[in-house]
Amino acid sequence: MLAEIGNIVLGIVCLLLGSDSLANGMSGLLVRRQPRAYAAALIAAASAALFPLAALALAAIWMSEHELALGGIVGGSIAQLGLLLGLAALLAPLLARLKVLNWINPILLVAVVLVFALGFDQAYSLVDGLVLLSAGLMAIVLIVRAAAGERATAAALFEQAPRVFGLPMLLMRLVLGMALLGLGAWRLIDGSEGLAAILAVNPLILGLLVVGPASALAGAPTALLAARRGHGELALGQTLFGASAGLLIVLGAVVLWQPLAVSASLMRLELPALFALALAVYPMMRSDGELSRREGMVLLVSYAVIVALELWLTSA
Repeated sequence: MLAEIGNIVLGIVCLLLGSDSLANGMSGLLVRRQPRAYAAALIAAASAALFPLAALALAAIWMSEHELALGGIVGGSIAQLGLLLGLAALLAPLLARLKVLNWINPILLVAVVLVFALGFDQAYSLVDGLVLLSAGLMAIVLIVRAAAGERATAAALFEQAPRVFGLPMLLMRLVLGMALLGLGAWRLIDGSEGLAAILAVNPLILGLLVVGPASALAGAPTALLAARRGHGELALGQTLFGASAGLLIVLGAVVLWQPLAVSASLMRLELPALFALALAVYPMMRSDGELSRREGMVLLVSYAVIVALELWLTSA
């Protein structure tokens, strides 16, 4: 068991380092072509939200661990809202000063409902994957169009000129980030697979409780630093976009590659819990335009309750 836990820890560390390196590399390339601080920050946040989960899902499918992949995607979306967003709000109140955030939360709610509806037949087929991926691409177009109309507002929030790095340094960051993400995903999935066998539990549970949270926490440096600097929009956008993109883009792409069976527990517990979290965040943001520390604590406690319930049902 120690070897499996060691693999999981190594995987999480590599994911953290790889996600940070890749996000900074991608945003740095954008700054070289278009020196706008807010655009670079948005690209970094989106990269930190999406790429760790995509790497883990790809590794799980490649290793024929389909339940780990599905559990990781759903668990990652839950952890984005309950764990990472809760931690960011606990660090500093998150202001929602960009109207585009009013679109991302409803998109997440629609994504959860769509994933739930497509899973009624206890399987995600190639057609389901195409539907999810198409919905994800439409959502991205909608978000980009909404964000484009707020360039002046966004630019005012990021007055500091972005630092420009040389091309060799940025390319090295990209290559290092991809390598670390690949290594981290491989080690984490391998360790979770072995631990599931030792504990004699469904790999879906390890996906929900280990792989998913690891994918969300891989983007923690970006989200928490944004919250610390007073850019709560980035932390909110990263977590909401990460949860939505995981369900639509990552799950859709995975299902197009490999159709997946749907566990009954996803329909009874995890997807309803995810919907409840997304629904709870909406009035928190809309009431006063801010996600407070108290509300961040509510999200963290809610996440802890979900995890405790998962553990209790697993041991029962």
